[in-house]
Amino acid sequence: MQAKCDGHSPASVPFCERHQFQAVIFDCDGVVLDSRENYRRASEMVLSEASVKVTPREIYLREGQPTPQLLTALLNLRQISVTETQIREMVERRRVYDGEVGPRELFSTMLDLLLVLRASGRKLGMVTGSSRRSVNLVLTPERGRWFDVVITADDVKRSKPDPQPFILAAERLGVDPKHCLVIENAPFGIKAARLAGCRTIAICTTLEPEDLQEADWIVRNHDELARLLAARVGDDSPVQTGKAW
Repeated sequence: MQAKCDGHSPASVPFCERHQFQAVIFDCDGVVLDSRENYRRASEMVLSEASVKVTPREIYLREGQPTPQLLTALLNLRQISVTETQIREMVERRRVYDGEVGPRELFSTMLDLLLVLRASGRKLGMVTGSSRRSVNLVLTPERGRWFDVVITADDVKRSKPDPQPFILAAERLGVDPKHCLVIENAPFGIKAARLAGCRTIAICTTLEPEDLQEADWIVRNHDELARLLAARVGDDSPVQTGKAW
């Protein structure tokens, strides 16, 4: 997809035009930022200190939850009780480990995609289960200007899979949720978006299509996402069980 930003030929996003999407809302980790290794390794490292071994799928299935809830849930599944103080300490150590794993970079095609959507007149939002503090570490002022609205865990009382974050994002964007398209990579985010009244595209950066069946469409990667949004003709009907677009 190539943006036409010369002021005379606005970019076209046929998929959004067909489905009357006025805004596109992105998850952050695993969708905008390639943070898969950071997210998984930092969680594994802090849990290993509590003698807990987890699989990558266990972590990715809960992506979108604030880190304190994610760690508490994984510990409780193993009947390990922790205090709020212990969880806060684990969250801080996890933040340090995340930085040590390496920088979180944009997926290679993401900037072009954001520019095309912006040039087409769509409003852009981000909804993440991360704290504002964590988001500010990676969402530089330049990156932050790409989005009209950024909703973090600090902005809501109830995080994903509750719909509140997406309801708030749509409200601040000034767009009815039914005209918002959400790009997610995790079941909690997909559920939250659907409960808010948005439609969803799931991208398989961390999980397989069978884990993302609540989405309206499923794509395997960012290149496929770009092709779907640019497609003028073809089958872009909602996915069937076990099928990706």
